[in-house]
Amino acid sequence: MDFGQDTLEVCGLTLAGVTRGGIATSLRVPELGLLFDVGVPTAGQLRCERILVSHGHQDHLGGLPYLLSQRHLARKKPADVHVPAEIVDPLTRIFEAWAEIEDFRMDVRLHGTKPGDVVSVGKGMEALALRSVHRVPSLAWLVRRTTRRLKPEFAGRAPQELQAMRRDGDPITEEHVEPLLCVTGDTKIELFDAEPLVRQAKVLVHEVTSWDDRRDVEHTRSWGHTHIDEVLARVEQFEGEALVLVHRSARHSRAQALKVIADRFPAAVRDKIHVFGR
Repeated sequence: MDFGQDTLEVCGLTLAGVTRGGIATSLRVPELGLLFDVGVPTAGQLRCERILVSHGHQDHLGGLPYLLSQRHLARKKPADVHVPAEIVDPLTRIFEAWAEIEDFRMDVRLHGTKPGDVVSVGKGMEALALRSVHRVPSLAWLVRRTTRRLKPEFAGRAPQELQAMRRDGDPITEEHVEPLLCVTGDTKIELFDAEPLVRQAKVLVHEVTSWDDRRDVEHTRSWGHTHIDEVLARVEQFEGEALVLVHRSARHSRAQALKVIADRFPAAVRDKIHVFGR
């Protein structure tokens, strides 16, 4: 089966993998060492030590036992897998069943996560779990980067002056937190409406399952997904630099999606929008 694997470089990040509605979703960001969902095996997954899972549907999580088995064969250390807290028990039972079937126990550090929980994902980086709106317990993941920046009141000062102030112990910098990347997983548009950080993310990876009236807004919402019309009505509220639309149903081609963007979206925001998946 052609899963529509793709690679997109945007705002200093690489998005690699596949995300097709009802088929498979697994998105790797190598610069962050993160893997979002494991619906199917894709290249490079073994290099990710931390996996952030949106929800338990098989097209988003069915590949996890296989990935853990491959990590075992490659003598990799156990992966840290962060999942909605509600699915920890059933996942544990699945791992126990696979251990019985394969005659070895798969090593995994399984972390139940609730909305509002924060996961450290590297130096100066953390992932915030947000409650998304789907048919089952689900999470969106917002990766934030913390740096230190010169305080605005010292802008334009000579370097020598700033160095002297630093030597004297004057606090000339302040902490700056940037919402770098948000991956929504499967969700209704209410996530975009309710969470300012989603709209502010530098790179927002948002699901759009339906792209025309073959599945209208009401039908799309009944399955816990987003329709392109809902994004179109809100796209000018997006404050970031790149809006990456994923999870396209197999009913819609990439060419069709690109035509919808070109024909229907305001010119002022069109350059921000990217369609992911072949």
